[in-house]
Amino acid sequence: MLLKTRFYLPPLRRNGVIREGLLQQLDDSRGGDLILVSAPAGYGKSTLLSQWLHTRPHSFAWLTLGQEHNVEDVFWRYTLSSIQQAQPDLGAGALKPDQPGATLDSQAVVVTLLNDLDKLSEGDHSNSAISLVFDDFHYIDNPSILEGFNLFLDHLPSSVRVLITTRDYPQLKLAKRRASGQLIELGSSALRFSEQEAVAFFQRVLAQSMPGYDNLDSVAQQFCEKAEGWVAGLQLIALSLKNPDDAQKLVSQRDLHKHIADYLFEEVYQGLPAETQSFLWVTALPGRFCAALCNRMRQAEKSAEFIRQLEQSDLFLVPLDNHRTWFRYHDLFRQFLLQRALLAEQKQRDRCVELALDWLQEQGYYQEALALCIEQQRWQDLETLIADPYVHETLLQQPGTLHPWLQIIPEDIRAASKSLRSLTGQQHRSRPLHKPDEHQPVPVSEHPLTQREAKVLQLIGEGLSNKAIADQLHISLNTLKVHIRNLYGKLGVENRSQALLKLQSR
Repeated sequence: MLLKTRFYLPPLRRNGVIREGLLQQLDDSRGGDLILVSAPAGYGKSTLLSQWLHTRPHSFAWLTLGQEHNVEDVFWRYTLSSIQQAQPDLGAGALKPDQPGATLDSQAVVVTLLNDLDKLSEGDHSNSAISLVFDDFHYIDNPSILEGFNLFLDHLPSSVRVLITTRDYPQLKLAKRRASGQLIELGSSALRFSEQEAVAFFQRVLAQSMPGYDNLDSVAQQFCEKAEGWVAGLQLIALSLKNPDDAQKLVSQRDLHKHIADYLFEEVYQGLPAETQSFLWVTALPGRFCAALCNRMRQAEKSAEFIRQLEQSDLFLVPLDNHRTWFRYHDLFRQFLLQRALLAEQKQRDRCVELALDWLQEQGYYQEALALCIEQQRWQDLETLIADPYVHETLLQQPGTLHPWLQIIPEDIRAASKSLRSLTGQQHRSRPLHKPDEHQPVPVSEHPLTQREAKVLQLIGEGLSNKAIADQLHISLNTLKVHIRNLYGKLGVENRSQALLKLQSR
């Protein structure tokens, strides 16, 4: 017996914001299209498609998937029954009336469905295509199901469009479909609330709990920035607000709200393999990371493969450059991961931080090392870092980034450190400083190499060691590290081997 509630269209959400821009993109789709709505938990994927079907009524079939549907026979039985909610006769030939308990032949189901749908498309009625929705497709990874589904999509007629919501990128030949124009993609960047949508949402939600609140627009904008447009985060924040004092406290609160932490644990973190959980909290310790840094921290290879898997799962990962070399986590997700890190053994956590600091200093990422020392309250490491005359001078050349970090350091720590007192004094004597964007990428650009960087790359290509290069150019090893860091960023590579490969391809 099939569970009928799997075929029900979710109702419109109370206080929901109608997302006209996204709905228009769905309106522009046609029969034969695959619309992929892919984002982490809580980005409003199902809500968007529900809005579309409620506000643009047409023939559709809805199927909410679960783990139990990752069996070939079960998947296709539910798919057939879902379609038959819209067109009772479609696919009827795939079921044998005299053998109700018999196993389905999935290929026969696909061929029968395609033939029946093709009949509907006679006369090119693509503008009135049936919408076939598969909600939570991330539960489906059975190779046999995916093979049959790919066959279905390969021959999709103009009488039907397929819409999929998922937390992962499914194995559905997406590159091929993208190139052929069959694929329409709506990812987390498209699903994020804009400031205007956040304001509209808070106006609806808070009109009841805080009527007449004057500072609503400003608070909504700040919350939208804090949540980076993450819809579930904004909803959970709104549920916590009872009065204007709550709003002000939450805006300035640095700790992750309990409702958000609970949601991320239950909906995202809890179901991940232990190795992935460990990778997440370890790599959340520095504000930004690349595969080489992750390898050092974990004392293990294959971090690039982990990062690719996280990207494929769209797991709150934000690329910071066009080369997809440096990444960060969504701020609220990183706060959650840092909470999980506190549950790990202190010795293990300290070792990861030490390894990260070593790597960052070796590569010349001094401001990142500074930020990590301050976040982890490693004051002795901080003192050692800035006591190095070269590092001290380098940090002074980046006042816009350095100043806000100096303000975070406790006054007693600054007073006890000669290097910090010197650095702080010189900062105050410089021009007024502004806090930089926390999401500013690690310096990675498309700009051409400077003459000195090009020379360094040439010498790397000749196989010279760092010491030999520094001696030939009459510069210090620290200066060389900065040149190497900059050219790595411009090339989109992490290490010498990758730089050599890039050099050979030029």
